[in-house]
Amino acid sequence: MAEKLVRDIMHRGVITCEPDTLLKETVRIISDTGVSAIIVVGPNGEAKGVVSHMDLLRVYGRNLLDVKAKEVMTSEVISVLPDASITEAIMIMLKKNIHRLLVAEEVPEGKKPVGIVSTTDVIKDMKGQPWFW
Repeated sequence: MAEKLVRDIMHRGVITCEPDTLLKETVRIISDTGVSAIIVVGPNGEAKGVVSHMDLLRVYGRNLLDVKAKEVMTSEVISVLPDASITEAIMIMLKKNIHRLLVAEEVPEGKKPVGIVSTTDVIKDMKGQPWFW
């Protein structure tokens, strides 16, 4: 039996914002949607960074009236291709100690977001395995 691929379990679509989006708007989006991160994209839809719960915790208590997403985002976007194996995605998450990966296609502009795969997605998939009691 062939191993499942990331595209088989990922969440399709990604909630995004632009680098100049005010942080108060990213907080509203995260709060209203229940996601744990927003992908910051450039003018061609390429991933430029991530604003996560942890990034927001780092600025708690500061005056955020004019702060933009690009000022607090994590610039390193760790991603995986949709055709990668789930095992490969798990290994990246374990090595980087993260709970989610951007699923992106490589385009000339960079990484184009197509989905997210999280530890929750992997655990839900584990439940459907034949060895699960």
